[in-house]
Formats: sequence, C-alpha cells, structure tokens
Amino acid sequence: MKSSIKALSLLMAFAMVTACGNESTKLVPRAKINKEEVSEKPADFAIFNPKVDILFVIDNSGSMDGAQNNLSRNAAAFADGISKVSILDYHIGVLTTDMSCSYTNKPNACGKLVGIPSFVQNTTPDLVSTLARKIMVGTDGDYNEMMFSPVISALSPPLETGINAGFYRQDAFLAVIFITDAKEQSTFSPKDFQQFLNTKKGDPNKVLAYGAINKLAEQQICRSSEDLDGKLEEFLGSVVNGDKAQTNVLSLCAPDYGVKLAEFARDIVRRTAGTVKLSRTPNEKTIVVKYGTQVIPNSVTEGWVYEPATRSILLAEGIKWDYQGPGVGLSIDFEAIDIE
Repeated sequence: MKSSIKALSLLMAFAMVTACGNESTKLVPRAKINKEEVSEKPADFAIFNPKVDILFVIDNSGSMDGAQNNLSRNAAAFADGISKVSILDYHIGVLTTDMSCSYTNKPNACGKLVGIPSFVQNTTPDLVSTLARKIMVGTDGDYNEMMFSPVISALSPPLETGINAGFYRQDAFLAVIFITDAKEQSTFSPKDFQQFLNTKKGDPNKVLAYGAINKLAEQQICRSSEDLDGKLEEFLGSVVNGDKAQTNVLSLCAPDYGVKLAEFARDIVRRTAGTVKLSRTPNEKTIVVKYGTQVIPNSVTEGWVYEPATRSILLAEGIKWDYQGPGVGLSIDFEAIDIE
C-alpha cells in the first residue's frame, strides 16, 4: 500500500559551494511533473536559517586615514551585498589592531568590539550609517599593529561572554576581514591563528577570511609605514574559503578597493546562504522551495537549481526576495527517494 510519512522539521547544516570549474557540477532545472511518474515516497521538510558573524579588523595607526575614509564611503556597497538576501542572519562587528591596553585605557583596544551597539545586525536601524561610523576607528592606535591577537581576545573569555556577548554564535559561519597597510606584529603565527579559528568553530569549512592589505609583492609600489613580513598574507593564502579559483585578497593600493570590498560581501553570502545540503536524495520533480509565503522558482538566474553531485539546492544571486520579517527561514519540501 502507498503511505505518506510526515518527517520532523530539522535545521539543515550548511555546505560550502564547490569550485565553479568542477566538471562534476551539474545544475538540473526542475522538469515538468508527470503524474504517472510521481508515486508517494517518504516526505522530507527542511528549514534553512543561515547565519554569519563578520569581524572587520581595521588598522587604526597613523597611516590609515585615507584607507579608512575609502572604506567608510563604501560601507553602503558592503551592507547592501550582505543584507539583500533576506534569509541571511548576520552580525557585523569591528575591531582595531591596537592591543596597547596593557599600558593605556583606550576604550577600543584589546579585543573590545568598537562602538555602541557593539555590532550591527538585520534589525539595526540605519544599518549603513551605523556601519560607516564604526569603520571610522581613527588613527591614534598603537604603531605595533596586531591582527591576530584582537580576534583571539574578542572571541575568548572574558570578552566573548562579557562586553562582546551576543556577537559570536557557535552555529554561525565566521568571516574575518582585515584592512591594513602594515605587517602583523602579534606573537601568534599564521598556523596558530588558523588553528584557533578552526578549533573555535569545530569545522574549518565555516571559517572565511579576507583582506585588503599591502601585499608583500607590492612593497615597492605601495606606501607603507614599515617593511612587510607576509604573516597576514600567508594566513589569507592558507584560508582560500574552499575555492582556490576565488581570490580573498584585495590590494590596499587600489583606489577602488572600497568598491571591490562589495565582492567580499557577495562571496560571504554565496558561501553561507547560497547552498542547502539535503539530508536525503530527493525526487527532483517534487522539490518546492519557499521563503515564508513566497514561492522561489526553479531558475538558474532568479531561483534555485538542484545539484545531484552534492545533493544540494543552490540559490541564485538574482532571487528577488520578498522580505517576510525577522526569523523567517527558507523551507524545502520534497519527496525522498527510498534507498533499499
């Protein structure tokens, strides 16, 4: 006899997008349903609520005035890239490279998230202007710029559960974006820092890293207050965000680096909210994707496609989201194929 089984709702784990050049990737638009071919199979229902915590680590030494202004002017482009996908639950915080609190009382030093509120999120009023103000961290910071130490301090007790409480979420992706013209001067090696992040998340695939920096190869053409040693560049090169074809480093020398920073936002969205990995193999003809009351079409450019190789739903950048309010996730309804 035919029977219908109603599966419990579950929270889907996130999956990273495979490289664009992967020949095994096959996008399959949904075929027209032939009623004679569709028999009753065990049903599955999934809710997708992607989350990402984004940390800007911004050099606040004396040489960074122009770079900070460029960044602040283009805060809107970054915020738009992150917030345009309604299902993405994001936190954005800002740290400085100043770790001189051992001998000063600077309020923004040593891993404390900058400003009030300490981070912005989906529900923050005046998101763009608030983020733009946070990014302008000033240029009175210590000349010993540290990029790794502030992150470790911010995401460790007592700050993580104290003054920075609420920013970090264990079930979210973590994306760190470095903006600096100097070398990394903390005592941690690139390997130590990467191990801290991977251990913190428990899954290296949920750690993303980006940088707008003076590259070591550009040392002769980029104005810098000091010689570069490549520690930060080495770390960024080791965390390729799961895709060696995708660069995660911009040149701080480029006058339009602030505009290009929006590309980082798009990449973060694609990797955190662009893929839904299904727990069971679906009958492709029965897949229904909805965001609240909005039905998302089966479309390569403005909807979703199914990727058999990874048993995943891929969401297009061109989806026109009809905002449904905070906390509304993406639902995927399908009939699972029985595996004998």
